[in-house]
Amino acid sequence: MAISRFRQTVAVVVALAAGTAVAGAAQAAYFVRPVLQYQGALVDGLSLNDKTSGSETFNDGTTDLRAHVDLADATIKTYLQTTGPSEEFFGATGVIGDQIRYTGASDQAVSFVFNYDAYISAFQEEINAPEDADSRFISVQAYFAVYEAGSGATWADWTRSGTPSIYNQALYVSDEFVDFQGEPGVFSRYFSGSLGTDLFLTSGKSYEVFSAFNLLATPGSMPGEITMNSLNTSRIGIQAPGGSFTSQSGQFLGFAQTAAIPEPATWAMMIVGFGFAGSVLRRRKAALAA
Repeated sequence: MAISRFRQTVAVVVALAAGTAVAGAAQAAYFVRPVLQYQGALVDGLSLNDKTSGSETFNDGTTDLRAHVDLADATIKTYLQTTGPSEEFFGATGVIGDQIRYTGASDQAVSFVFNYDAYISAFQEEINAPEDADSRFISVQAYFAVYEAGSGATWADWTRSGTPSIYNQALYVSDEFVDFQGEPGVFSRYFSGSLGTDLFLTSGKSYEVFSAFNLLATPGSMPGEITMNSLNTSRIGIQAPGGSFTSQSGQFLGFAQTAAIPEPATWAMMIVGFGFAGSVLRRRKAALAA
């Protein structure tokens, strides 16, 4: 089975078409998205501008899938265990995003990082068949991106598999795709990685932060078990020595909720209102004095 086929499958997991949500919801200020794929089914726990954590689980005795996401500590926890022989594709994915507003020095860099790890093991019996006949596939994929708010990036199209023009507008975007195709039937590996960068932000401006982490596997023709454990968490970290953040969710990394900034027309109405209230107050004072 060609790796390119699995890259296409990952695209389905991480960046489903915006049509899966109601019209206009693609501009969500924050979201959580635990996703599972098994037996040809896709279970999508997407929540837009509502929940700040979410979980999806599946266990039929031979396959155990879990995906948990939480904005409060900016974590993605995933787990995948399944047994061969099987040509089924299995996936455990977590995706999160929030819009944050920066207040602080513009000449001190802010550090954005997405750290992740997984313990991968397989205990499968190697059979007497040509090596290229085995269709086992085991892979880990991570995404991380930071955009300036208003760029047009949404929960559905910020990855490499999403809208190209949006991908190219990122202040930072990167991904890592690692497969374990060359491993023997029995092996165990600890895998860890990190994506991130330092950015100089403008005080008073808002930014959008997205991350995703995938565990992907097809057992293939070999009997036996595959386990992929990333319950130790994949986590976003932000360090701003010269400033601070608020967030749209009011939960992301413990940042307080961002206060709404009135539009110019709203400011004008407020000023008129204040003027009217002042006029009434002055009349009352004059009447009392009389």
